[in-house]
Amino acid sequence: MDNLSENECEYKKALNEMKKSNEELIKVNSDLENKVLEQAQQLEEITADLKEFNVMLEEEITERTKTEEAVKERERQFRYTIEEAPLPIMLYNEDGEIKKINRTWTDITGYTIKDTPTIAEFARISDVFIEGLEGTTVSRLSNMGKKQNDGEYSIRTRNGSILIWDFYSANTRQLQDGRKLLMIVAIDITERKHMEELQKNIDDERERLYEIKEYDRIKTEFFSNISHELRTPINVIFSALQVHELKLKDYVCPNASTDIYKYTKIMKQNCFRILRLINNLIDITKIDSGYLDINKINTNIISLVEDISVSVVDYIENKGLSLTFDTEIEEKNIACDPEKIERIILNLLSNAVKFTPYGGNVMVNIEDGIENICIRVKDTGRGIPADKLNSIFDRFVQVDKSLSRDHEGSGIGLSLVKCLVELHGGTISVKSKEGYGTEFIIYIPCKLVGDEGPEDISYCGIKSDSCVEKTSIEFSDIYN
Repeated sequence: MDNLSENECEYKKALNEMKKSNEELIKVNSDLENKVLEQAQQLEEITADLKEFNVMLEEEITERTKTEEAVKERERQFRYTIEEAPLPIMLYNEDGEIKKINRTWTDITGYTIKDTPTIAEFARISDVFIEGLEGTTVSRLSNMGKKQNDGEYSIRTRNGSILIWDFYSANTRQLQDGRKLLMIVAIDITERKHMEELQKNIDDERERLYEIKEYDRIKTEFFSNISHELRTPINVIFSALQVHELKLKDYVCPNASTDIYKYTKIMKQNCFRILRLINNLIDITKIDSGYLDINKINTNIISLVEDISVSVVDYIENKGLSLTFDTEIEEKNIACDPEKIERIILNLLSNAVKFTPYGGNVMVNIEDGIENICIRVKDTGRGIPADKLNSIFDRFVQVDKSLSRDHEGSGIGLSLVKCLVELHGGTISVKSKEGYGTEFIIYIPCKLVGDEGPEDISYCGIKSDSCVEKTSIEFSDIYN
């Protein structure tokens, strides 16, 4: 019994110890569960923080990616802008190493970055400002942030042509290695400079033209004044000669074969020559000044030209020449100034007689037309060289300028004829071939004025003393 009791006691003791241990295990397990729950909660918090951090990190990565892409895009746009810019652009660092030359720069100068790797090399081969690009500009730009104008310089291109560029420089940014990136932009002002120079030349020429015109005006006034002053003493001399001729009529010459009028004729002839020159000078100065007027009246141009031609028959036949007058019609009334027409025809006939050798012919033809009347004065003389035809009507121009020329003349006559024809609204031209003669062709409009003057005027008759005198003046260079 005692053994049973002892075993029960030990069993109870052991059971109590097991309960106690179990309670301790339950407590430990509860503590462990609490710790697990606490750690799980912490893990959840850490996981939530990690998730939030990942979101922020992803957003930052995305933003950085966008920024990098934007930087790359800006860089690409910058390079594209530099490359495709219409102006020459060069990029170089502060050591003078050229980093970029755009297409326009290469197209204009012909040089690539391989040809000009440094500023000094570019300055050497293109003759541009060496100190400005190589040293001064770099040091100046290193301490500034704004662009500046470096001035205008001449640039020698690869093909040798010279251009004028206006340079602008700027400090653009800092490179990754710490050096500054500098930019030069050039504006080609070659054409502008040429235009400015041309404009300056034009202004100079305009000033010279003004001076020439002023000088010409003074010269015209002088010619006009001197011409009028010269005509007065010539008229006095001519009047004295006329009185002298009257006195000679009462003089009885013992030798019937002696020509007592010989020297008087010579003096009169030379008076006519001077008067012709003076009259031409006066008319030319009047034309230049715009004061030469024509007095148009309705005139039978056929009768007028025929009478003028007939009035010079004696002069022409005395030179051993023949004169032929021919017309398609017998009467044609047009508006003209008979006195000016007379001077035109007499001048042309005088030229024809001068340059037609003995035995030659002079022809005056009139052709009718609907709008114009055509007057032709033709000779069989020596003709005019082809290289002189374009200048035959220029003032003071003579076909034969040699000192040995066989006829006198001032070179005013044909110029005056052209002016008088044009004052009638007509035209004059010339056809000629050396050795075969010359033909002057005049076209005068077939127009009429109102009721001014008679419709039919025989302005110059053969027996008219005034016409004979005018003929003598116009033919004053022809010696019998």
